[in-house]
Amino acid sequence: MKDNQNSFYLLIFIIILLGYLSYNNPSTSKFENTKINTVLKQISRNYVDSVDYNSLIENTIKETLKNLDPHSVYMNVEEVQNSREMMQGSFDGIGIEFSIHRDTIVIINVIPNGPSDKKGLQAGERIISIENENVAGVGITNQDVIKKLRGRKGTKVNIGINTKKDTLIRSINLIRGKIPLVSLDVAYAIRPNIGYIKLNRFSATTFKEFKLELEKLKREKNIESLILDLRGNSGGYLDQSIKILNEFFGNGELLVYTEGNARKKQEYFADSFGIFKSGKLCVLIDEGSASASEIVAGAIQDNDRGIIIGERSFGKGLVQEQISLNDGSLIRLTVSRYYTPSGRCIQKAYSEDQEEYFSEMYIRDVNETIDTLEKFTTIGGKIVYGGGGIMPDNIVQSTSDSLPASLVYLYTSDFFSELAYDYANLYRNNDYDFKNFTIDNRHKKNILLKIEKWLSYELVENINEKQLIQEIEKNQKNIINRISTLIIRQVYGWSEMQIFLNQNDEVITTSLSLLQNKL
Repeated sequence: MKDNQNSFYLLIFIIILLGYLSYNNPSTSKFENTKINTVLKQISRNYVDSVDYNSLIENTIKETLKNLDPHSVYMNVEEVQNSREMMQGSFDGIGIEFSIHRDTIVIINVIPNGPSDKKGLQAGERIISIENENVAGVGITNQDVIKKLRGRKGTKVNIGINTKKDTLIRSINLIRGKIPLVSLDVAYAIRPNIGYIKLNRFSATTFKEFKLELEKLKREKNIESLILDLRGNSGGYLDQSIKILNEFFGNGELLVYTEGNARKKQEYFADSFGIFKSGKLCVLIDEGSASASEIVAGAIQDNDRGIIIGERSFGKGLVQEQISLNDGSLIRLTVSRYYTPSGRCIQKAYSEDQEEYFSEMYIRDVNETIDTLEKFTTIGGKIVYGGGGIMPDNIVQSTSDSLPASLVYLYTSDFFSELAYDYANLYRNNDYDFKNFTIDNRHKKNILLKIEKWLSYELVENINEKQLIQEIEKNQKNIINRISTLIIRQVYGWSEMQIFLNQNDEVITTSLSLLQNKL
């Protein structure tokens, strides 16, 4: 059935393509117009079902772009709007982060100086109604909540709020405002004279956010070394990565260049205005680091400017250009490849199987892959590799890969997040220092017992109880640390959660050791 559908899409695309060629080649227009009209008339008159031509054309475009490469895509109007909000760094809304627990919308964080903050809303409160419509216990989804709460700046929305302890519903009128979407998760002095900055993407505001925090760390903490964490950062705007790189290099040093069949070679060099040109530098990457993250890591590595630590990056060396269409949709078309200063393109191989392409990072074998990669040399003569992501100078693999299936199932369940929410309520009004946050032994025991009971019920057909108990006992520390992280996220905030996580992060521990002893 799918093959027939794809064939039909291909037929329509051929018709569209022939029409384009006919329009641009008058010598064949008469012949091709006759053929196109004949095919379209036959479909219209004789096809077994009615045809939604708009949907058909959209699907045809998607299939066509998919056959070019994994990163050329078509986006409809709604997808364009969502993407624009993410990449431009703001959206119009009420200024909260939320989660759905037991079919109820729970406020996880209130964005400072936003509409909700000005009205006194707090983390832990529950949204019971929106515009007098009940939204609790009705199976509402995250997307439903977003549609109801977001809206044009200046418009009003009424919400009903209560807490777990106080069931009285408070009616609050909010005026939607411009809400920032930050791409910088946290910036702080992780050790004396050592700064740490984590970026989650490269949006239109990333360099501005980064420069502000870098200047602050230099001015207030006198940092001489920096850990730039790009793990899980899938990329974004090329110009933002170049601007950030510029802070680390002196005048005239090559940072990256791009080239394509229809695009001339364009080189990007550093100027003399960077503010961290001589400080020690570590860049952290993993299999989720892609595109702009790899541009940064590649330039640092090829110029021997710092050290790359972590796991081999994703391997996206293609540059997309957005081309708007008349109805507000667009295509992101791959127009060139980017190359690191040594001349390597880190784009990994791809075929028609896009599922295999995107899942490759989960099944890769590091040692086998190195043997097949192209070799290049850095300015200092060090061997580096192209054609399959950025290979770190120091490989430190994540321990999460070795978790048993039972814990993976637990950590991705609603049960686990709801358990964390229940215990977070116990700590909301306490003055704990989140860096030294601990769950007391009584609560630890209760948490582990609840988890054992739940997993025994859920996995009764897949694992015996003795094995399950052994896995829980062996991973007690991991379980408690994971739930502590979620509690800190809900009670203190996202940045505080990141700082807490960093305390036991082996990749960061390795970075600190290298910065203090070797670099």
